[in-house]
Amino acid sequence: MSEEQKESRQGSGEDDLLGRKPVSRREFLKLAGVAGAAVGVGAGLGGLVAACGGAEETTTTAGPTTTAAASTTTTAASTTTVTAAPEMGREIKVGVISPLTGIIAVFAVADRWGIDMVKEFVGDELVLGDGKLHKVSWLLRDTQSDDNRASQVTSDLILNEKADLLIVGGAPTTAVPAAVQAETLGCPLLGTNCPWQAWVFGRGLTLETREKWVFGTLFGIEQGTAAMIQVLDKIPTNKKAGLFLGNTIDTDAWLAPEIGMDSMLQKAGYEYILPSKFNLGTEDFSDLISAYKKFGCEINCGSNPGKDFPNFWTQCAQQGYKPKACVEMIGLSATEDQIAMGKSAFGIIQIFTWHADWPYVDPITGMNCRELADRYEADLGKPWDQFITGYMRSGWALDVLKRTKDLDDKESILEAIRTAKMDTILGPVDFTQTPDPAGQLITPNIYKSAVALGQHRKGTKWPVETPMVAVVDAPGVTEADLVQPVVIDWGA
Repeated sequence: MSEEQKESRQGSGEDDLLGRKPVSRREFLKLAGVAGAAVGVGAGLGGLVAACGGAEETTTTAGPTTTAAASTTTTAASTTTVTAAPEMGREIKVGVISPLTGIIAVFAVADRWGIDMVKEFVGDELVLGDGKLHKVSWLLRDTQSDDNRASQVTSDLILNEKADLLIVGGAPTTAVPAAVQAETLGCPLLGTNCPWQAWVFGRGLTLETREKWVFGTLFGIEQGTAAMIQVLDKIPTNKKAGLFLGNTIDTDAWLAPEIGMDSMLQKAGYEYILPSKFNLGTEDFSDLISAYKKFGCEINCGSNPGKDFPNFWTQCAQQGYKPKACVEMIGLSATEDQIAMGKSAFGIIQIFTWHADWPYVDPITGMNCRELADRYEADLGKPWDQFITGYMRSGWALDVLKRTKDLDDKESILEAIRTAKMDTILGPVDFTQTPDPAGQLITPNIYKSAVALGQHRKGTKWPVETPMVAVVDAPGVTEADLVQPVVIDWGA
């Protein structure tokens, strides 16, 4: 992709990302040298489009045959073989709700890339369960990292743009208001990459609440905190932790009773303090740092979007607070921030809702997670990012649509969601099993996805690399590396 093309694509947060014309089905067959043949789609496309050539006619007619004995003419009847293309159905509109700009834009770094992958490997047409071929438009809308804006764009997609299906991700600030609007206005929605506690309790619901329209493959705070304790138990400290948490709905989830950071630390024999919650964008963290130093915190734990953590961590070094262990679930997710921090990023532990070392396979391309990471790096010229997590939504949406028998009947779409059973880049997803709050399908609408922790270290290919050091609820995943009792490298 040229620099000019990149600049053109990045100029607007709100695009129909299938505006670029793909190779047509007939052109594809000609390029492949198989025009006129019955074509089976490869595993990478998931069998979404079959016999993708147009109608081809073959006519065979034998010429006249004459004998001397009698004037006899034999002519074979014309025989025509037609491979009919599917009947065309109406356009499908998939609304993509994403924080492309603003304080939590890190959650959306792979969203444009992911939809480009769909265009490349699937194209802009899809055969649904009705047997018809439909054009698919992906309507990408920017929430600007604002919850009110997230509500607005979701409402617009449903009421004005008549979206058939919505997909969303990008922390509770984006996911929760989108879910509220979808459930209120009656539009199917698929969500990822949000703590299920924020998704449920952040809307004033309980696990007993039965919803109709919104579904999620979501991770749990209990998974993240369990992995956090696994890691901290392997690092020699005085078991005193300072909690660094902003005043957000995400923080409320990470402090959920019994399973939150505070509760889990206490249950595992750690002491902690939470001097106060800070407002996002705070410039001076001196009061918090002073409290951590006074309590003797050799551990620092938090989960904060945006640039607050790098700013805080720099001030920690300047003011002589240098903990031996740090778990910052979100605040150092951006690869640019990791690289900018230099050696001071080494040793910090981070949550991953997707990791390149997971063994799972993408149903769209047929690539495994490592191959996807390599492709991302080749396309964008930067290290792979855990927020490839969001790309899972596209595969999920395509699976639902190809099993939808009547696009104009929302109940048909819901039935396809409720019967989803598939392999994804986040691992297996199965909405057909019996719900169990202690299992993976914790409600009929929420499937709990895997969690890993990684530890930032000096890399070989890139300045910072982050091998896994703990995993929870990840079938087939083994710990590629054990956490090292690393004292944070505070060098420049």
